[in-house]
Amino acid sequence: MYNLYFSITKEDFKKALPAALQGKYARILTDSEGVETIIVPDSWEQAYEMGCFPWVRECLDWDTQGIPNREKVAILKDEFSIIDGEVSALQAMGEGKEYPFNSVLNKSEAQILSSSPMFTQEVNE
Repeated sequence: MYNLYFSITKEDFKKALPAALQGKYARILTDSEGVETIIVPDSWEQAYEMGCFPWVRECLDWDTQGIPNREKVAILKDEFSIIDGEVSALQAMGEGKEYPFNSVLNKSEAQILSSSPMFTQEVNE
């Protein structure tokens, strides 16, 4: 397992998790009667709402109307496995896209991106 960062577009944040990551983010919920239910998030967004990621930073324009979701980025931090295909699944999400859209990053690359204008200055509409 490697501590890595993944910059994901808001467009893809609302889509389903890759199969290689679905089990990783599944959670067991127990109701008041002790009945357990396994919940697998339907999307990256739902996994985020369930508290699955230890750290997330959204670009300043994440909720700004008029900017396409494919141009908005959040950075997620987590441990990802090469052996279990998790890193490959992230890389596949970035195929055909340019940095910083759906890019696997190390810590220093994530720091550079998070201090870029996308995260520190609002874009004029």
